[in-house]
Amino acid sequence: MWWLWVATALCQAVYALSWQQETYSVPPHNISECPSYSRPELRVAIIGAGASGTTAAYLLSQAQLRLNDVRRHGLPGCESAVWPEHIHTTVYERERVGGRVHYVHPLDDLQQAPVELGASILSNANQHLVYAANKFGIKLVPHEKISGGGYGLWNGKDVLIDQFSDSKWDQLRLYWRYGRSLSITWQLMQRALTSFMQLYVPKFLQERSGPTAESGFPWHSVYGLVHSLGLQNPSTASAKNYLMTQKVSAAFVDEVVQGVTRANYAQHVEQIHALAAMVSMAATNALRLEGGNAQVFAQMLAASGATIRAGIEGQVTGLMRMQGASSQWWVGTRDGHGSVYDAVVIATPWQPAHITLLNTEHIVPVYEMQQVHVTLVITDAPQPSCAYFGYASASQVPRTILTTRAPDGSEPEFLSLSYLREMRNVRYAGTSWDKLYLVKLFSHTPLSSSQLERILSGRIVWTRHFAWNAYPQLTPPSKWPSFHVAQNLYNINAMERWISTMETSTIAAKNTVALLLQNWLGTAFVLGQNCTWDSSGDAAHWDTWGCT
Repeated sequence: MWWLWVATALCQAVYALSWQQETYSVPPHNISECPSYSRPELRVAIIGAGASGTTAAYLLSQAQLRLNDVRRHGLPGCESAVWPEHIHTTVYERERVGGRVHYVHPLDDLQQAPVELGASILSNANQHLVYAANKFGIKLVPHEKISGGGYGLWNGKDVLIDQFSDSKWDQLRLYWRYGRSLSITWQLMQRALTSFMQLYVPKFLQERSGPTAESGFPWHSVYGLVHSLGLQNPSTASAKNYLMTQKVSAAFVDEVVQGVTRANYAQHVEQIHALAAMVSMAATNALRLEGGNAQVFAQMLAASGATIRAGIEGQVTGLMRMQGASSQWWVGTRDGHGSVYDAVVIATPWQPAHITLLNTEHIVPVYEMQQVHVTLVITDAPQPSCAYFGYASASQVPRTILTTRAPDGSEPEFLSLSYLREMRNVRYAGTSWDKLYLVKLFSHTPLSSSQLERILSGRIVWTRHFAWNAYPQLTPPSKWPSFHVAQNLYNINAMERWISTMETSTIAAKNTVALLLQNWLGTAFVLGQNCTWDSSGDAAHWDTWGCT
């Protein structure tokens, strides 16, 4: 029912532009059914050990399993092919495995369950990550949220939605305020989600029409991917324009939708494209990984068997295309060393990486990142301040608060606030408490101690602040980046300009590795030959190659 979706969306906190690829995109090379290179080892470098880089390393290790089988049994039509014996992968990481997926322990106490500082939410629809978590024995648990207190929407001056829950009275209140806008947005979101979910269907991805897949998989550019899914319109219009042309009320867009996009992407509805807004609102059945979300990416990296270069040895400073027909790449690092690879995969945001690209006319696109400040607070205040939010003394204040702008254009001091956890019988810094509360706030600028004290109206026991360049500014694009930057140089992060989540990082990794393998080992290796499709468990074998 649509009102259940609204409750979850609150909890989680057509005008097309020119539709073209970036000028730096590389046209697809001639696609071969069988290996196009003869080399005993395929050496691949991956720059970045975040969600996409670790997934790419893992998928390459799974390709090694198929390669072993193909070397033993062959492939029809490729009897004379010379297959490499080994795919050797090296992962470069200058900071930590997981990248923007990062957690800390409250009170700096390892006995306390971790809380996410970075990417926080999974859902049952995230089939790749759910499958990986199950495969590696990581428990999926509900997203943290303290019971009681309800949800609220605040514009810095007035509480627009107060104590929202799933009661019939709350449903009537929402209908009275927004009319059919709720159900219209729900239908649009479901339509977009149905299109997007095709990415989990092997038949859609791999069914062949001659030498290639009918869908275009693996796609050389984000343009091809978006077009194949039929998601051009919501991807190229602002959320506000798109939803209002679909008869969604301005009040609903400016209040509810904006509250969710501010909480999830720190961006406003007239800036962010409509598909990203709907992704923000689709986080139903929110989940997390017990022990921290970064575990699944650490497990994939460990399972890949890749060589890992970390710290100064993992800080890549330059990529240089080598002379010769093979188009190998030299990867140089801060410690003054370098190695030559047959292919390089960029799995980190390009601009903050400060990597120099040499001896090629091609460029890697840069885009503006959205900075977000995350503040974790442990306080003795059982709820936010009555006075700060304009409640009468001793009133019940919502424990999850999304925000939007006031009619005069002014903004609240924070983007969202959530009470996550009640902590009992805590001792810290020589003091004991019967109860403390863990609170997470997102904001555009750092929150000072005095601001936190006003917002929460209680004693601040512990804080942890972190500033993230969390995701790209997801404005409607006029040009689309390419996964294929130059011959044997690939950019997983091209997809982030479209949608930026942990799950879509795994999807981008699958597509990028498929491009690389298709170039080196042929279409039959990646797509399979004469496959038959089982409609059950579509994503059950997303990490395999050939017929699945």
